[in-house]
Amino acid sequence: MAQHVIHPIPLMTLSRPMSEQVYRMAPYVGPTVVDCVFVWYIEGPKQQIMVDAGMTAHMMRKANVPGFSTTATHIQTVEEGLGDLGLTPGDIDIVIVSHLHLDHIPLAPLYTKARFLVQQAELDYHRNPPPPAVEPRPCPKELLDTINFKVMKGDYEMEEGVKVLFTPGHTPGGQSVAVDTVKGLAVIDSLCTTDANWNVPPALQDRMEFLLPDCHSDLMDAYNSMRRIHEIAAIKVPSHELRLAWVKTIPEQQETAR
Repeated sequence: MAQHVIHPIPLMTLSRPMSEQVYRMAPYVGPTVVDCVFVWYIEGPKQQIMVDAGMTAHMMRKANVPGFSTTATHIQTVEEGLGDLGLTPGDIDIVIVSHLHLDHIPLAPLYTKARFLVQQAELDYHRNPPPPAVEPRPCPKELLDTINFKVMKGDYEMEEGVKVLFTPGHTPGGQSVAVDTVKGLAVIDSLCTTDANWNVPPALQDRMEFLLPDCHSDLMDAYNSMRRIHEIAAIKVPSHELRLAWVKTIPEQQETAR
């Protein structure tokens, strides 16, 4: 079995009310949570594989997304993050697009030779998005027309040890990435989660195994996708968890030179 390593590359932080992170949970009303926007490099496969293309804090501020543009704070560039691994964006062969929300795709032009793997349902949704009140972060259509997409439908295997899972709910065509590691299967989810969604407080554990994020296109799709990840993942990788900004590798015990 292949044993790969995931490198989180944090790009910026965003602040939001905790009540927007955990769906309809009264104990979470009031506090503010700081999310992190990442891209992820998978070390080990024959191809150079990234998950998501990323976005800068400057781009977010210019995009004027309610609640996010005023709180976007720069951490590092994609070039700096990949440079620590001895790579450049131009070295990347494949970018697996978890979904096409604005914080995941605008830096696509940096990956000059990469193919971008996206679900058909996701591309269809963002080519004809619902009104802004429903979808506040659609990908600009002019950007969609310039990206070298390879359109997928459902689950698929990238190569040994890297499988992509169709996990709709946050958006109609979300896809999570399952990576074989020395500590078991690690899954980078597409559902805009943090630790708060996967670590259920003791008072709720008798009836809940995870808590849904507040932002979703379909609540039941989100539930079924989270349940699928919960059942198969030895290591859950919440896609917006700030804690991971200080983690060099996943699994953390599998340290590699940077």
